[in-house]
Amino acid sequence: MWGRQKKARQILARLAPDSTDERVKDCYLIGDDSSWNVKVRNNRLKVKQLVAEDQGFERWSSDRPRSAKATPSPFDELFEQLRLDRPQRGKSYDLRKAVLRLGPESATRAVFVVKHRRRHTIGGLRAEATDIKIIETDEVLHTLAIEGDDLDELVALREKLGLSETLNTAVHEAIDPTFDE
Repeated sequence: MWGRQKKARQILARLAPDSTDERVKDCYLIGDDSSWNVKVRNNRLKVKQLVAEDQGFERWSSDRPRSAKATPSPFDELFEQLRLDRPQRGKSYDLRKAVLRLGPESATRAVFVVKHRRRHTIGGLRAEATDIKIIETDEVLHTLAIEGDDLDELVALREKLGLSETLNTAVHEAIDPTFDE
């Protein structure tokens, strides 16, 4: 859910006063098929595929392949182009330089971000309020996400937070400069 969501964040903090903070750097590798969410964090590729949607919630499968052969197409070629096996073999590696090798004709757009997340647990559900800074533009986006296995609990929490009518947009779509809802 995108936007400052100030009231929802306040409600979340009251529902789950204990939280953890985290700062992470990601490079999203965005293609034309938004059912795939691909990023590199700590020189490791993470590939997610949208497998289901229900009542505004999305379910994603997730994998962290260690080789091009274990990576689903077309990301196997991207794995090789970026030479993501180098850090695993103890070789020096610079992701920014690797991304530049993709070139302007590449169908993949690289977007570097820094995320500041505050994570909460509410019963069996997880929630996080995140501020995402897009490095190239200095733009900061604000998100609130809830996740868990029980759809009824998710719907109830979304309602408590006042977000029932808020559109759910995946991170890689929101930061993609070419994405048009």
